[in-house]
Amino acid sequence: GRPTYADVSDPATVLFVESVQAAPGGALFADATAGGLFRPDEIVDRLTAAVVLVRAAGLRAEAESRAGATVAVSDSGAIPSELRGYVAVALERGLLTAEGDLFRPQNPLTRIELARALATIANRAAE
Repeated sequence: GRPTYADVSDPATVLFVESVQAAPGGALFADATAGGLFRPDEIVDRLTAAVVLVRAAGLRAEAESRAGATVAVSDSGAIPSELRGYVAVALERGLLTAEGDLFRPQNPLTRIELARALATIANRAAE
């Protein structure tokens, strides 16, 4: 078939992108709309990572039920209200951590942060 995203065409990338966007619990990347751009080479920010990691961990319903939640970080105003539940769940479940009292939603995710989150998801799945 045809790739769902206009900027994804090589077979390996198509496989990965289509897989995460057709995950059983729904698309992992909420900011990628079918027929639009996936942006495979763009660096991911911590807010996007929070959404993706929470969804990958199977915690989407919990996060979405907490939309508009209070997040105990001083930069919570920089987190869109509809995504605050995702950040709250990511922080509470240890998928991501705050830096002091800051979440820094627009900062890039580091490899160690990703490794920690993936280990947390893997451990949770093994329970």
